[in-house]
Amino acid sequence: MIRHLPKLLPILLCVTLLWAPLPFGSVTRGAAAALEISAFLALFLAALTVQDREVLRRALVPAASLFAIALFGWLQSLPVPGFLAGLLSPGHAALFGDAQAHLSVAPEVSRRVALGWAAVAAALVAASVAGHWRWARRALAGSVLAAAFFQVLYGAPRWLSNAGTIWGLAVPGMRHRLRGTFVNPDHLATYLALALPLLFAWVWWAVSHARDTPEAERKVLLVAPPVILWLVLFSALAFTGSRAGLVAVMAGVVVQSLLLRGGGRRSTGVLLGGGALLAGLGVVAFLGLREGFGRLLSTSAYEVTWSARLEAYASSLALWRHFPVLGSGLGTFRDAFPAFQPETLPGVWRHAHSDWLELFVTTGVVGPVLLALGLFALTRSLLKTSRRAVRSEDRAAALAALGALAAAGTHELLDFGLTMPANALTLAVICGAALAAGRSHRSASRRSVPGATVPPVSGSTSIR
Repeated sequence: MIRHLPKLLPILLCVTLLWAPLPFGSVTRGAAAALEISAFLALFLAALTVQDREVLRRALVPAASLFAIALFGWLQSLPVPGFLAGLLSPGHAALFGDAQAHLSVAPEVSRRVALGWAAVAAALVAASVAGHWRWARRALAGSVLAAAFFQVLYGAPRWLSNAGTIWGLAVPGMRHRLRGTFVNPDHLATYLALALPLLFAWVWWAVSHARDTPEAERKVLLVAPPVILWLVLFSALAFTGSRAGLVAVMAGVVVQSLLLRGGGRRSTGVLLGGGALLAGLGVVAFLGLREGFGRLLSTSAYEVTWSARLEAYASSLALWRHFPVLGSGLGTFRDAFPAFQPETLPGVWRHAHSDWLELFVTTGVVGPVLLALGLFALTRSLLKTSRRAVRSEDRAAALAALGALAAAGTHELLDFGLTMPANALTLAVICGAALAAGRSHRSASRRSVPGATVPPVSGSTSIR
């Protein structure tokens, strides 16, 4: 059992990745709790099986920033004397009066959301430990792509038949858009936007190695699988009807292309990026121009949903001005927003439709600063790997993670897809595993599981 202990961590992470999107993106209480338990168990296994302390050093600041936000949310939920609340946050003091106050308008919600942030941090650390083995990185990437492809297989028949059910349960609205097992099609778009950068990195690796392969059949076998999967997932994203999703994928491709342009062959990035986008757009236009690009083409400054979002953003900033330093409380947008919601914005607004803005509103200046520190350290490490790693597999792993970060960051300017636990955990695992790339020594290769044949989305086992 002890001898096989190192294999348990990647297996657990792969199972978690495959499972996470299935129960409505793990947004329900029970599914979110299961995901959190899995993440913390993975962290425990990582502590038992860590092989490379340097990888932990790379993951330290990104994970610590996430843990710090979780800790901050938990602290917001604790009662404090009224006079102290008045010093720290007059808005909360006015809300609770002179008695004991909380620095969150909904303490229980902040505690629950803080646990989710801590689970994402745990998943990032666990993935960085599991990523020490190349076979494990391939398995993790393969799990993300398999889960994304399943979303298409499951969602397409229901979308085409205009079915209003997911797993046999009636789910209202948005039948005309592909949504897989997610209630909101925009959240499926977020998930696909995380998977597509992995495919772009795989395409780059395949094309690079195909140049050195004389056999035509071998060239086709190398390049065809990632290209076909790219076209399938890009088309699926277009059919979700998510405008932010399309923009996000384009942003991810642009970032990845620029990173490749910085390498030895400057034309590779431009050709791959342009070719990938043109091919994807062409397939979508062929399959259904109106279904794929209808919402994007109809967007204008006067469109109802866009106008409502702009008004919601303005009201969110008014909410922030009431709690400028510490925010209203981690995860409390739904509870705090009604006091600032204008009559022209009917209904319940659970989120700000911008994860960046929502973090700013609910954690004040503290949360964004902590997150920025983590993102800076993470991006810096990944950029070093993308430029200096010896193996093309390691460079591709960093390329995939940087593309996923760019796509997610762009998408969350206009949406709240990372509030879905499945999406947040998937991004954390992609980035965590990529942090270990470049640290895989030959001794690790000799310990790889025999017969592990998951396609090397992140590159080849040979040194290039």
